[in-house]
Amino acid sequence: QAASVEEFLARAGIDRAEFDRHFAGKAEVTLAVMEAFIGDFRSRVAAAYESEPTWPDSLRAAGYEAARWLTENPKTTHFGMVSSVDAGDMPRARREEIFLWCAGLIEAGREVAPDPAAVPPMAAIIAIGAVAETLRRQQEGVESADTVAIVPEMMYGAVRPYLGEEAAR
Repeated sequence: QAASVEEFLARAGIDRAEFDRHFAGKAEVTLAVMEAFIGDFRSRVAAAYESEPTWPDSLRAAGYEAARWLTENPKTTHFGMVSSVDAGDMPRARREEIFLWCAGLIEAGREVAPDPAAVPPMAAIIAIGAVAETLRRQQEGVESADTVAIVPEMMYGAVRPYLGEEAAR
């Protein structure tokens, strides 16, 4: 929100005319940047998820791959988790879309739950919300936990509503 187009230009090393040929403004360039990193994140996490035959093993593989990606891309993660929040409707919508996609990986647990009707309707949204809030707090320096190290805690919160306490542990 606070960055000017001139700051974007200086960081990218291009002049205003070049910028104007490709983008209508900050929101559009923010969306373009987000699209690039969302594609990479999603393809890596999806491949990890699909590498395991059963849920929650697939979810665990996806969780660790997501944590590795986030750790390998700290500036991009900050951009996506914190900086893009006030970047306009489309970047905000894409951010929400990737969160919902991740929640869908969790919600797949309903298919293997012993009693799918007993799983709270918002279980996946609550779980991904806890993950997103934890990541946001890390990005803002409020928490300093290692992203990969907290995957087991996140898995516990994601698996418990679907498979129960024992499986979550």
